[in-house]
Amino acid sequence: MKECPYGEKCYRKNPIHFGEFSHAHLDAIYEKGNGSGDYEIPAKYSSEMIHTQLKLLEKLFPKKAVKKEKEAQSSGSKPPVNAPIASGSASSGSLDTKPSGSTSSRPAASQDTSNLAKKQKLNAKNIKDYIPVVIEKGGMAKKLERAAPYNMFLTAITDSKSTHSEPLSITLQEILDESLGEIESTVQINFMVDIGWLLGHYYFAGILDKPLLVLYGDESPELLSIGKFKPQVTAIRVRMPTPFATSHTKMMFLGYSDGSMRVVISTANLYEDDWHNRTQGLWISPKLPALPEDADTGAGESLTGFKQDLMLYLVEYKITQLQPWIARIRKSDFSAINVFFLGSVPGGHRESSVRGHPWGHARLGSLLSKHAAPIDDRIPVVCQSSSIGSLGVSVQAWIQQDFVNSLKKDSTPVGKLRQMPPFKMIYPSFGNVSGSHDGMLGGGCLPYGKNTNDKQPWLKDYLQQWKSSDRYRSRAMPHIKSYTRFNLEDQSVYWFVLTSANLSKAAWGCFNKNSNIQPCLRIANYEVGVLFLPRFVTGEDTFPLGNNRDGVPAFPLPYDVPLTPYAPDDKPFLMDYLQG
Repeated sequence: MKECPYGEKCYRKNPIHFGEFSHAHLDAIYEKGNGSGDYEIPAKYSSEMIHTQLKLLEKLFPKKAVKKEKEAQSSGSKPPVNAPIASGSASSGSLDTKPSGSTSSRPAASQDTSNLAKKQKLNAKNIKDYIPVVIEKGGMAKKLERAAPYNMFLTAITDSKSTHSEPLSITLQEILDESLGEIESTVQINFMVDIGWLLGHYYFAGILDKPLLVLYGDESPELLSIGKFKPQVTAIRVRMPTPFATSHTKMMFLGYSDGSMRVVISTANLYEDDWHNRTQGLWISPKLPALPEDADTGAGESLTGFKQDLMLYLVEYKITQLQPWIARIRKSDFSAINVFFLGSVPGGHRESSVRGHPWGHARLGSLLSKHAAPIDDRIPVVCQSSSIGSLGVSVQAWIQQDFVNSLKKDSTPVGKLRQMPPFKMIYPSFGNVSGSHDGMLGGGCLPYGKNTNDKQPWLKDYLQQWKSSDRYRSRAMPHIKSYTRFNLEDQSVYWFVLTSANLSKAAWGCFNKNSNIQPCLRIANYEVGVLFLPRFVTGEDTFPLGNNRDGVPAFPLPYDVPLTPYAPDDKPFLMDYLQG
């Protein structure tokens, strides 16, 4: 068993982790204890944290099982019949109900010794041993109904109990809840996918045997061989045209047995840490019923053109296994959707006479110029993401010339002289991270490095701290990405974007500067988000901010306003702080 890379600093409280990694300091304490809760914990450790982790070891590796296995190994005999054996078989259809061995020795040989098998040998009878925040089943349909008209949620935070009952907090189990429909098949498009963790959730949702198509970006040995052990799972790695490009989209399709479907657009990877103590955002579509067989080919479109934009995006993958889903989307009624689909796809893209700019920040600019109410130029463009790219030698280089130049647009008639609006960027400071639920390890989702930061010292003048006390998430570091313009004076939000796209040229695109050819927006990544525009969501020019207005609920911003600028001695959190 591999040693945990965090060693004594490990904060994990999930049995999956302890089934995969050993911890020398915990093993030493556990070995001296009596296996029933009495331990001598050195003063240098957090007693509460260590006790919780030792309780997990007690469940996973009971003392008697440890003793028997040691005796069997020392005598050279085979393990007893009831010793932990990994099933790993394709026909098992469920998680094993036996623990996976001991902290001091490997489990007996089996058909499958992969990490996937290890994660599926947990005690499946108790969902709370696997999932830290468990909400009673059957209530998600009503929760989604009450979230209208925005349908936007933040993930529940394990160590912030107030979020567990917050109406706009959500868990992955709730997304799979049977009250939303009887799931017959799913698609997960994501960057990082821990398939063992994901299938654990599918098991508890009762859909482990349903067809699952996974499109993933980050390399995963487990996904390469998943079909051998779970034939209902098809996993395809998205191939990128350039080495530094990323398939960064986070989106899922849920197909129901009545022929309807649902789209979920998220900021969270599909692995434990992203659903633990990190602030993530999700938009969940209404249920999208199947159209009648004789429906016109253009039927079932939303006023926002969501369906066509989604299909155009999926075609860009050029993956055969997506074709049945593209056909299903074409035959589904998307008319209840009130947001715009906003995508990025790799390549060079030019404006067309029919659709305008198709992708990236230029697409957002096109939509804003058509549909956003006029906005005073003094209203800032507020950006917030979990990483920051190389933005150039000054704020003018890309932020103003490209990005804010698109995001400043509105439906004001062309010809009026406009100014460049202020730019603000919410990014956690060193102090924000050190005070997080997980301490410095809370910065593990913030991969902004010293090399990049040193090249753009100008950025600090625009940085704002992460504060989310109104949503009980100031100590839950943000992996969410959002972009908006709001007016504190009249308490209004002009528009809001929730997306997988960080503040970078790779995610949003960069125009070529050759004046001899038509401007071409070059994008490296796959990204997906949604744009909330008031005229389509509430029928008004702006969303209420802070309080309801004439029966319209306030827009659920993920952070506190007014914003809190960095103090002179503040500095952005850099990934390098975790490396030394």
